[in-house]
Amino acid sequence: MRVLISALLLVALTGCTHVRSTQDVSLSGEGTWLVLPLTNRTATPQAGLRAAAIVESVLSRHGVQTVDAYPDSDNDGVLFEASSPGSRDKMTQWVSTRNGNYVVSGVVHEWRYKTGVDGEPAVGVMLEIRELPSGNIVYSGTGSRAGWARDSLSETGQKVIDKLLKPVID
Repeated sequence: MRVLISALLLVALTGCTHVRSTQDVSLSGEGTWLVLPLTNRTATPQAGLRAAAIVESVLSRHGVQTVDAYPDSDNDGVLFEASSPGSRDKMTQWVSTRNGNYVVSGVVHEWRYKTGVDGEPAVGVMLEIRELPSGNIVYSGTGSRAGWARDSLSETGQKVIDKLLKPVID
């Protein structure tokens, strides 16, 4: 009984990352992976750009040989949302000029500190991976996590994104 209580306490203290994703996907880390800014559906400025930067790092850490990220240019700056028709057209054109094997895109649904005494970080992200040149979706996953009061928002985002991408790359 003591072991069961200890195990439950350990789970409660470590926090949980909730993930729903395509099962049994194994993609090669060889070749070039393109990363687009994630569409920001939050009130936090540049949440999509922050999440995309974490995606780049996580892909590299899990053995992807070449990661090519969409350039942050054209004075899009703080207001770049990756969701306007003009932005999507620019990204589609950029992808077509690259020799990539996969393209990673997605949506940030939550990227904030919760209000209240502790102000825990909360992150919600959807990622999809398309195979090139066909453009077919080969992976789709959604993850969320609420961290603890002393966790940073980027640390919480990294845990969610890592949990989404780690089982995908062989």
